[in-house]
Amino acid sequence: VLAGSVLASTEEAIAAVAAGLRYLARADAPALGSAGQARCLRALEAAESMHTAARVNILAGFSSGMGYADDGCGSSRSWLIWQTRVTRGAAAGSYGWMRRLRGHRAVWEALAAGAISASWARRICEWTDRLPEPSREDADAILLAAAAGGASLADLAALAQEMYLRSCPAEPQGDGFEDRGLFFARTLDGAGRLQADLTPAASAALR
Repeated sequence: VLAGSVLASTEEAIAAVAAGLRYLARADAPALGSAGQARCLRALEAAESMHTAARVNILAGFSSGMGYADDGCGSSRSWLIWQTRVTRGAAAGSYGWMRRLRGHRAVWEALAAGAISASWARRICEWTDRLPEPSREDADAILLAAAAGGASLADLAALAQEMYLRSCPAEPQGDGFEDRGLFFARTLDGAGRLQADLTPAASAALR
C-alpha cells in the first residue's frame, strides 16, 4: 500500500501495518545512521500509541457485543488468552486499557493520533481520575495541551497535583478498588514474576 493511499477495509489496514513492521524489523539499522534510527524510534513510539487506541476500539466493540461467546468463552479476557496466546497479565493489561479510557475521550484521541505515548496517557488518566468527575474532561484537555506544548512529565505531574489541590474534594472520589489486580507467573527455571495494580491505600501500605 503506497503512502497516502486510502485503505478500503480492515483487512487492507492490517496488511499494511504488518508489511511496514516486517520491513522495519529487518531493516539495516546501522545503514540508517543515527538520524534515521531516531526517526524510526519516534515513529514506532507513535505507532505504539495508535496500536493502543486501535486495540481499545476493537476490543470495546468485541466485549460489548459478546463476540467472545461465539468461541465458547465467558469473557473477552479469557478469549484473548486463548485466541491471541498471551499471558493472563497481558490480557488483563489490554482489558485494563479499555476500562481506563472510558470517560477519557480526549486521551483516546491523542493516542489514536500518535500525539502522546501510551505511558504518558496512562499517567494522565490516573491523575485526572482523582478529580471530581465533572472536572476530568477539562483536566485531560489541559494536560494534553501542556504535553503537546513541550511540558515534561514532571511538569504535567505538578500541574495535575495543582488541579487536584484546587478541587479539594470533600470526599474521596473512589479508591480504585475495581481496577485492582495481582498476577504471578513462574518461568521454566523456577523464577517468579509479580505484576500488580494496587489501590492507593494498598500502594501506601506496601511502601
